[in-house]
Amino acid sequence: MTHVVTESCIQCKYTDCVTVCPVDCFHEGPNFLVIDPCECIDCTLCVAECPVDAIFRDVDMPDGSEGYLELNAQLAQIWPVIIQKKAALPEAERWRHVMPKREFLDMGANDDMDPLLKPQTPMHEQERTREFTEATAPKGLQHNHRVKAGVWGRLTVLEGALRYCLEDGSGRHWVLRADDSVWIPPDVPHRVEFMGPTRFYLSFWH
Repeated sequence: MTHVVTESCIQCKYTDCVTVCPVDCFHEGPNFLVIDPCECIDCTLCVAECPVDAIFRDVDMPDGSEGYLELNAQLAQIWPVIIQKKAALPEAERWRHVMPKREFLDMGANDDMDPLLKPQTPMHEQERTREFTEATAPKGLQHNHRVKAGVWGRLTVLEGALRYCLEDGSGRHWVLRADDSVWIPPDVPHRVEFMGPTRFYLSFWH
């Protein structure tokens, strides 16, 4: 068994738990902590230390939190270990009673995920979609979407934030916010994940 950091930690990131962990199993992201299930020894010491009651045993998680076990495992492979207590995020007190807040999780992108892929030759825009929101976006964009061979796509975020994820087995992903753009390589499977209200469009280049 392992312990799991859940939604209450997002946008707070109190690190009291780190000081009592005997095996250094906590990993730190921009606005969230996770526990590496391969390192956790199920000692329970961290549970009482968390000011926002975000940590649970994997068999005792609240309803709706089941996905956080897998999320902790995934992000522990990306984020660095944290071994010393740090100050909580500046707005932690304001966020500690806010729920739900999963949409505000910032997974970041570590060095081996960069740089973003780019065309190696000059491109010309051939077509542009209308603006989409999370409600009007084509369902195909959310799983195993591809741009046809010979064409590059470009995703531009106008408002809000979304996560652009490659589905090529690499696990690479990037968080895009207002005014960010990302090139979409030809014939590479990908998806987008919405992080709250979002407005964006796609363009296609040759």
